Amino acid sequence: MKKFVQTLSLIVVFIFSLKFFQSTPFEAQFFQFQAVFLGLILVFLMFYIAASLFNKGRHPNAIVWYFLILIAVIPFLSAYRASAEFGQPFIYGFLSERGWLIVGVGVWFYNVIIKEKITISTVESAFVIMAWASLLFFSLFILSYDPSQLQGSYSESKMVHATQDRGLRFTFQLYFITFGSIYYLVKYTTYRRPKDVVLLLAFLAYVMFVVQGRTYMIFLGTTFLLYFWFNFPLDKLIPVAIKLMLFVFISVLFMQALMPDYVDRMSYLFVQMFEVLQGKESLDVSANSRIFQSEVVYNHFERSPLSIFLGSGNVSNQWNNGYDSMFGHFYPSDIGLLGGLFVYGVVGAIFICLIPMVLTIRIIRFLSEENNVFIVTLKYLLIYTVIKFIQGSFYFSVAGYVIPLFILLAYIEIRERSNAR
Repeated sequence: MKKFVQTLSLIVVFIFSLKFFQSTPFEAQFFQFQAVFLGLILVFLMFYIAASLFNKGRHPNAIVWYFLILIAVIPFLSAYRASAEFGQPFIYGFLSERGWLIVGVGVWFYNVIIKEKITISTVESAFVIMAWASLLFFSLFILSYDPSQLQGSYSESKMVHATQDRGLRFTFQLYFITFGSIYYLVKYTTYRRPKDVVLLLAFLAYVMFVVQGRTYMIFLGTTFLLYFWFNFPLDKLIPVAIKLMLFVFISVLFMQALMPDYVDRMSYLFVQMFEVLQGKESLDVSANSRIFQSEVVYNHFERSPLSIFLGSGNVSNQWNNGYDSMFGHFYPSDIGLLGGLFVYGVVGAIFICLIPMVLTIRIIRFLSEENNVFIVTLKYLLIYTVIKFIQGSFYFSVAGYVIPLFILLAYIEIRERSNAR
């Protein structure tokens, strides 16, 4: 009963910290509770910091303190810069950065695991449940709901995304789909059970036929390749690589025979993506949008060179219609690292992106000999985040790397404590 309650509590934490409800019919209702959730995190952090400062015994890990400082400093710096650059009232800038409180969820995971209030196996159960909830709930919704019903109001609902070549597509949360894909890859290669490869293929089918995200497929595929590279000796890696290439080749032939339109469409989209990477304007509207938004940033840097170093701050949609009133269609998160540089500048890049990336890589390397399936999965979930840094993962998807980072940090400390006995 205790584990059931703990697992349910973790699921609630995941739902709100990773915005599982975003881009679903329940988004409006859940966002009202999101404010309460952030308030609870703030209360927890206040008690945690107070207890840590006045506790004469063991103090938190230095990495924990680093992120606690980030939570305190970033909103003030961003609000100040948005006020200086655009005249936005300080309170709007400060509240627009409230999402950084989500870092407190990572601190909470670290705290409850270190104190052994929740076990790693319970956390694993919650992750697996959320992975299957994502796959089943989103798949069921897609099969039973026609996105064209939202054609006149998709921009307001944000449930679907309009694309030139793929039509209207649902934009559900992918975090636990990514976890499930990596988890069952690790599980299959560890235990060699046929059922695990079937479960893996279920998640990959969702990625290929529902998500259809070009960069997402590349990042996830790169993570898979790194997993094989780091976990198989060369004499075993070559046969595995041959089998993988044969599987991919047969799969492509199979899809070409049954779904030629899908193969042609995805091939075209990848070609268009590489056109954009070469600096050319493509026929892909979404790709071209990123080129235009990048030009907005470059033009702003020319007008305000100081913003290159200190950033321009985050502008709230609640103030003068946000960035739309200044630049038109402009979302810093759309352009990844460049968008992060626009908001936080070079100084922010060092403290928000570079240093956390170094800390993340250190923890990944520290677990190089680990063979626990869940821990290895979290490690490669972090590797996926590092690969994705060009899309601003350290700026705009902070919960996605902070949660596994602090779980692994707590796991390392518990292991060291156990070895010292």
